[in-house]
Amino acid sequence: MARRDIITAVDVGSAMVQTVVAERVPERDALHILGMGSVPSGGVRRGAVIDVDDAAAAIRQSVDQARKTAGVPVRSCWVGVDGSYISSTSVRGVVAVSRADQEIAPEDVQRVLSAAEAFIPKNHNKEVLHIIPREFKVDNESGVRDPIGMHGVRLEAEALVIEGTSLYLKSLFKAVEHAGLRIDDYVFAPLAAAETVLTKRQKELGAILLDIGGGSSSFIVFEEGVPVHAGAIPIGGNHITGDVAIGFRQAFDVAEQIKLAYGTVMAADLPKRDGIRLAEFIPGQEEVFSRRTLAEIVEARLQDLFELLQKELRRINRARLLPGGVVLIGGSSLVPGILNLTRRELELPVEQGVPQGFSPMLDEIEGPPMAAALGIARWAAGKRKEPGAGWMRHFPYAGGQVRIVRWLRSLLP
Repeated sequence: MARRDIITAVDVGSAMVQTVVAERVPERDALHILGMGSVPSGGVRRGAVIDVDDAAAAIRQSVDQARKTAGVPVRSCWVGVDGSYISSTSVRGVVAVSRADQEIAPEDVQRVLSAAEAFIPKNHNKEVLHIIPREFKVDNESGVRDPIGMHGVRLEAEALVIEGTSLYLKSLFKAVEHAGLRIDDYVFAPLAAAETVLTKRQKELGAILLDIGGGSSSFIVFEEGVPVHAGAIPIGGNHITGDVAIGFRQAFDVAEQIKLAYGTVMAADLPKRDGIRLAEFIPGQEEVFSRRTLAEIVEARLQDLFELLQKELRRINRARLLPGGVVLIGGSSLVPGILNLTRRELELPVEQGVPQGFSPMLDEIEGPPMAAALGIARWAAGKRKEPGAGWMRHFPYAGGQVRIVRWLRSLLP
């Protein structure tokens, strides 16, 4: 009997811990979803683990839920990394081509990426997650995707560096291990999610994937097929709930129920007398709240998010200049009216991100909240399918050793 290729992906968020157990089906180039787990998170704030034991308990519960549905043992997992402790920067490296005939070899690519790595600003509180090649330059020819086999004297590389705060990264991996799981590897979650919700054309034209989570919102920007910027904004669904709790003077859990039941944006479209009876959530309470006021609260916080995101796009000169548009994922991306608000605030095309390439397919309600976990599973399947493809410097914490993973051709179209 052939050995089954089982992949477990875990996305630890501030609001939920999502787990996907899937089986890679090579003959169909697809992933078959065997089980999914989704439980309220614990010990996580703004995407960062602040209580290892509480986070480990939630991870264990989510994985157990998925494992029971899948009917297969789960001993290890791929882990998604994101949150407000993630940032990115650009570096450039230059080397001379080593061969006498001036043909660029794989060793030259490795050397130029190592040279770029040497220019990463040294910060003892930061750890490098990924170094992703954006483009190469051979002598005076720029915009090269894959320089291997070309001829030249001088090879340059520009790379995107994704970093995370050391303390929070170590806490995340400790929580996973305390949950009784080995870590196969990790990936910046939006980078993985992009593999299943962004099309090749969107990546070429220029697009941004925005994952609106509970404690923060992570993003990654693509242009000409490769990532050009990534990071996180410390605003998420929990901040909206907190605003509702303050505005309506209710407990956080009650405010969350109100938000989920009646939350929307574009307040001007709502009737002024449309009300929300508190008795629906707390029996015996007679107070009535304005649904328009609720919409104004939700809209104001999301406007803050989009204002900060617009600043990130201005930093890289891409504000209003991404024809592929904005693709939204995450639980808070399902707020009614958010597509119109995003389109208005960012002045870009907008769509809801629905993961593709899975069996059975997820619907428009299931897909966006699970997109990160599904993307991690897709990423893991791609690594198993094409080991040694392309180039990337990769720094996992699980084994404590720096490893080099070859990963360029699988990224570039």
